[in-house]
Amino acid sequence: MRKKGQAAMEFLMTYGWAIIVVLAAIAALAYFGVLSPANLLPERTTFPAPIQHLDNAVISSDGTVTLALANNVGARIEINSTGAVSATDDCDVQSYEVRVDGAPTEEVSNGANFILEIDCGTLESGDRFSSDISITYLNTASGLERPHQGSVQGRVN
Repeated sequence: MRKKGQAAMEFLMTYGWAIIVVLAAIAALAYFGVLSPANLLPERTTFPAPIQHLDNAVISSDGTVTLALANNVGARIEINSTGAVSATDDCDVQSYEVRVDGAPTEEVSNGANFILEIDCGTLESGDRFSSDISITYLNTASGLERPHQGSVQGRVN
């Protein structure tokens, strides 16, 4: 009867040591940043219709967040009112610029692609960036101002 107890104890001790070694390895990987959630989370830009994103945002350490968007509203839009672009979390909007074909503008034709460049203040290179971005635009066909919201997550370049 004692032999069975000893065999069971040896079995449990062997598995116990193996579990301790695995936990120590995971702790070492986490300590050295290999398992850092910031390294594992994907970059993501989400702007639903009618103003949709074309690509992931580019986030620069000088504080510039550059978005490639498309006007699918069904009419020409204007992004020109004070506070037309606002953000939360990691972005404190200093200023913004709308560009179509490289030229600054306030008006975007229906179906046109445009660049929205937002100055968020200084950002640290390598940090994670996450912000909800709101755009208020004027639908020139209806004459109504409409809010639109999206989100940006990624690493500061």
